Amino acid sequence: MHTQPIAASHSEPTRVDRCWLVAILTIAGLLRLGIVCWKPDSLLEDRDLYWGIANRIVAGDGFIHPELGHVTAYRPPLYPLLLALIVGSGGGLKLLATVQITLSTATVWLTWMLGCRLNLGRRALIAAAFVAINPLLVQATALAMTETLFTFLVTACLLTAIKNRWLAVGLLSGLAAMCRPTMFAFVGLAAIVFPLRHLWLQQPVRQNLKQICLAMFVFAVVVAPWGIRNWWHFGKPIVTTTHGGYTLLLGNNDEAYQAEATKPLGAHWDSQPWQKSMEEELQQADISSSNEVARDRWMSERAWAWITSHPREFTATCWLRIRRFWNISPAGPDAVSLPKVILWGISIFYAVELIAASLGLLRLDSDELKEWSLLALLVISLFAVHIVYWSNMRMRAPLETTLALLAARSTQQIRRSQKR
Repeated sequence: MHTQPIAASHSEPTRVDRCWLVAILTIAGLLRLGIVCWKPDSLLEDRDLYWGIANRIVAGDGFIHPELGHVTAYRPPLYPLLLALIVGSGGGLKLLATVQITLSTATVWLTWMLGCRLNLGRRALIAAAFVAINPLLVQATALAMTETLFTFLVTACLLTAIKNRWLAVGLLSGLAAMCRPTMFAFVGLAAIVFPLRHLWLQQPVRQNLKQICLAMFVFAVVVAPWGIRNWWHFGKPIVTTTHGGYTLLLGNNDEAYQAEATKPLGAHWDSQPWQKSMEEELQQADISSSNEVARDRWMSERAWAWITSHPREFTATCWLRIRRFWNISPAGPDAVSLPKVILWGISIFYAVELIAASLGLLRLDSDELKEWSLLALLVISLFAVHIVYWSNMRMRAPLETTLALLAARSTQQIRRSQKR
């Protein structure tokens, strides 16, 4: 986590800048309102059982699997709790839509603020514009899933870290981890890298360690109730979920390899027969559907056994996940219904963004690396997780604000080169 204050060389935004920002925020809000109005039923789809868990919470049953009726840790708790708060307050689809649109539009504003703190100046508006029209983030607004909330929390966490507000860093990173467990990878990597960097550069580490310890303490306080609850019910202090084994096995097995890794990118694998076969094997092993810890362990062991015994196939599936993660065009059943002109537009947008972000990264000056290192660690940690675990283009959504900032940084460098 960032430890030294960034020099306040960034200039105050002008009146014109603020007018542009208002226009960008307005466009962002209208796009997200438009997608919700275009597909209003999509917010009611319960792809990951978040609505079901929320309704069980409101009914007084607790954090219960909505279909099987047993205590569950299969999904992280924050988003179901948010839905439960909406349902419990008497709200419904319209209130959720309002929350989603507000969070996603606020992420655009946070991106602009982060760009200003990173000394992008007026180019911070470019980053905000990238996020405002980002297809992944716009579409996520119309889904009752974690992308919108998680991206907001991650961006807010980066901003508070840049500002050296460590209580807020711990709070926001803890909430983000309770929204998506991949945040643990980022927090762990940052907590290791930054003290080592100070030691390598022979810089004082005492104040650095105090700040990191404060953030980690608050982070632990936020995460602890979930771990204690799971310890009480499952006999293990699970601070993530019992879903990791399934996600690992889903991407690392013979059927997935044959149906996807050996086919062109975008090939669809109907995993239903495989899942049915897996359930039969679990029953034969006398592991019930309510024993989530044993199921998670069984799936994880099965996945690692396949990985170690199939190194060539595992390498191929890793390469597939890398291409999926950085894909510029949507794939799968959801993309089939989109008109070709929209698909081409999305592809062009992401091609421009990723090329510009790559240029922005390559053109960072050596004295800027310290300022941007936290954002780089976010990209590295989340990407590394999804090289091994199941992945698709949607998993990249939390990184889109960082990519937008790097893309804006590339235009600033071009301007500087032209001036020189």
